[in-house]
Amino acid sequence: MITKLKIPGVLKVIICLMLVMILLFLTQGCSETGNLGESAQSQIPAAPSAVPKAITLTPSEEAAAIGITAANYPRIDGSTSTLPLVQRIYKRMFHTSDNMEDRWPGLPEKASKTMKSYELLIAGDVDLILVPDPSKEVAEVAEKAGTELEYIPVGAEALVFITHEDNPASNIDASQVQKIYSDMSITDWFELGGKNGRIVPICRNADSGSQAQLENLVLGDKKINSAVEENYMERDMNGMLQMVEEYRYFAHDSEENAYALGYTLYYYIQITQSVIGKMSIKTLAFNGVAPTAETILAKEYPLAINYYAVMRKDLPEDHPARKIAKWLQTSDGQWEVAVSGLGSLKTLYEPLQ
Repeated sequence: MITKLKIPGVLKVIICLMLVMILLFLTQGCSETGNLGESAQSQIPAAPSAVPKAITLTPSEEAAAIGITAANYPRIDGSTSTLPLVQRIYKRMFHTSDNMEDRWPGLPEKASKTMKSYELLIAGDVDLILVPDPSKEVAEVAEKAGTELEYIPVGAEALVFITHEDNPASNIDASQVQKIYSDMSITDWFELGGKNGRIVPICRNADSGSQAQLENLVLGDKKINSAVEENYMERDMNGMLQMVEEYRYFAHDSEENAYALGYTLYYYIQITQSVIGKMSIKTLAFNGVAPTAETILAKEYPLAINYYAVMRKDLPEDHPARKIAKWLQTSDGQWEVAVSGLGSLKTLYEPLQ
C-alpha cells in the first residue's frame, strides 16, 4: 500500500517557484549559448572581405590577336588626363561580364597622376603608364634608380595658357610668362594687350604634369616665385580651370578688369567641357599661334607635346605592355585615343570627295 505524503500549502508554493526558476535558468542558458555562438561567429571576417573576389574576364578577339589574356594583362597607370584612355583600353581588351552590377570587373577607377605613376613604373609596381612629356625630375629619379625608360608616342597634346573669356587679352609669349610667374615684373593685363587690371597668376603643384610642361617648355631654369605658390596654388587640373573661371567672383572691389591666368593641357579642357558643359574660359595664343587640334598635330603651335606610353626599357620584346603600346599606334588604338578625349597622331578618316 502506497502512502501519500501530505505537503503543506506553503511548501508546495515554494517548490513550484523553484521549478519555474530552474526552467527559466535552463532556457536562458540555452539562449545565451546560442547568442554567444552567433557573436563569436560574427567576429570572423566573411570570406569575400578577407579574400579578394576572383575576377573572370574573357579576352576580346582583338586582345587574342595580339596575345593579351586575363592572366597577362599589364598593370597600367598614368596621369589624370589619361584615365579615360586607360579605361577604354581595358574595355577594348575584354568582353563585358554577365554580372549586371559590375559589367567591367577590375576596371581601373582612378589614376595615380603623373609623377606618382612614374615612381610606380620605376619601382616596378606597374608595367605601363600613359603620360605627357616627362619633367627633369622624372629623369633624375630614373637615373638615380638606374632605370632606363622607353617612350612611345601615342597621342598629341599641348600646354596652353587660359584666362576668363571676358578678358580682352588674346596672346602671351615665353618672356611674358617668365616675368609673370618668376620675376613678377608684369602684373597688369595692359602689358599683354588687355585692359588695365591685375594679373592673378595661378600655379600647379610641383609634381603635376602641367607644371612639368611649364618648366620644360617655358620657364627653363627659372622657378615660380614663392609668392605665387603660397597664394595661388591649385593641386588638381579641375581646380585650375575652376579658379580661372570663378576668380571674377572673388576679385577685390573696383577690380572689374582683374583676371586670373592659368595653364593646363589642351585636351584636358576638351574632356572636361564635354562632361560638364562649356566653361567661361578661353585659351591664349602663344607667340601669335592659337592652340587648335590642327596646329597641335602639325606642331605649328609652339607648345605642342605628346602623350607617351612609357615602360621600362628592359622589358622583354614579347611583354604584354609592349603589345598594348604598339596597339595604341594602330588605327584602332588611335581611335580609342581620340574617343577618350586626347589628340590622335594620325587622321582617322578620309574627307568626302
